[in-house]
Amino acid sequence: MIRPRIPALLLLAVLALTSPARAEDRGHDRDGPRAEEWEPEFEALGRQDDRILPLKRAAQIVQERFRGRLIAARLVPPTPQERDRGVVLVHQLRLLTPARDVLVVRLDAHSGDFLEVAGAGLTEARRKGPEP
Repeated sequence: MIRPRIPALLLLAVLALTSPARAEDRGHDRDGPRAEEWEPEFEALGRQDDRILPLKRAAQIVQERFRGRLIAARLVPPTPQERDRGVVLVHQLRLLTPARDVLVVRLDAHSGDFLEVAGAGLTEARRKGPEP
């Protein structure tokens, strides 16, 4: 009963290995990512100021503009729109406002510039005062 299944499985394995749907046909190189996918990273290597803003400083920048408590922070890659603007790395911080709303704040990890602020209660959490 098992013997007829073994040749069939071997035949399927051989057909799968010789299938015309190669890695190149699926949009992948066998040697890894294509050169154009690495272009932003290579441009970042040529930057004069390659220091990343410390997380403590990123939290201070957010605290100067919004009221609330920092509940999470991480480094993330930029979105395609942010990458088009020259951003290489992003600090993403979550802030719990006094009204118990959560704000998601995205900062450029090199310059500290605000990229995006999203969440309910944004206006109420904003500190009043002159722009930095």
